[in-house]
Amino acid sequence: MVLNIRKVKRSDLDDVKEISKHVWDGHDYVPSVATQWLRDPKCNFYGVEINGHVVAVANLRLIEAGRLGWMEGLRVHPDYRGRGLANGLTPFIVKKGEELGLERLRYTTAIDNAASLKLAKKSGFRRVVTVAVAWLNKPKQNTASKNYPEIKKLAPKRIWSLLKANSRLVPHRILFYEWKALDVNCENFVEIGKTHEFNAALKDKKIHSLSFGSAGQEANRSWRSVTIYASDRQGFLAQLSREIEIALKEGANSAACTFQPRFEETIKTTLSELEEYDGTRMVLLEKKIRPL
Repeated sequence: MVLNIRKVKRSDLDDVKEISKHVWDGHDYVPSVATQWLRDPKCNFYGVEINGHVVAVANLRLIEAGRLGWMEGLRVHPDYRGRGLANGLTPFIVKKGEELGLERLRYTTAIDNAASLKLAKKSGFRRVVTVAVAWLNKPKQNTASKNYPEIKKLAPKRIWSLLKANSRLVPHRILFYEWKALDVNCENFVEIGKTHEFNAALKDKKIHSLSFGSAGQEANRSWRSVTIYASDRQGFLAQLSREIEIALKEGANSAACTFQPRFEETIKTTLSELEEYDGTRMVLLEKKIRPL
């Protein structure tokens, strides 16, 4: 089947909304960023047209000074699934990355998304690193250890400087946030800092734990997206407590927390009696196009 793949236009936005209406119980983020993708010269927003309507979409966003392509927003309308649309869009986006002279392509997916992982393998992507993701509904404040160092809000460049002395705090030197990932460097900390605030605790003048979060608006439900990196269980719980405190002050009734898989049992045990817990794992996939 030959697919009619073309750039998404403003007149297609209703179709995009219709596709997303069936994703995550209608809470898909794509409609809220689709207009931005259309305006952004770093975005390559494409769709599959059938019978005059866009029924599948995907975006390729250039980051890391145009060296890296971030693949996002792959969606297929449920009425058109099983027709190979995702199998057609993905190689199209990969080819577009090659034409643009990118060094690498990356994207994230849930580890239990068998179809996405199968497609990634078929397209030549490899697994880089896996992190845990938990959705905390109606979070409640938990008590952190009183013996843990004070957690302070710090500037992005200060965080970058501190991580030089404890590079193992962030595994694989890749920062995860909101189902996205960026390499650890000063420029990317500054970029994330445009929409997130960083909180860190020091031990013996070295960074021991780190969290960063951003408030968001999804439909009529306020939420907070959070990432936590910690050297041990105590640090993880302290940062979790701090981020929940901030979320509650913001009036959030849910939070999405990204963290290292080794703390999965810790968060389950801590939160099991406080709020409903739902979690998965997210895997970062990468395809090298040309030598770095």
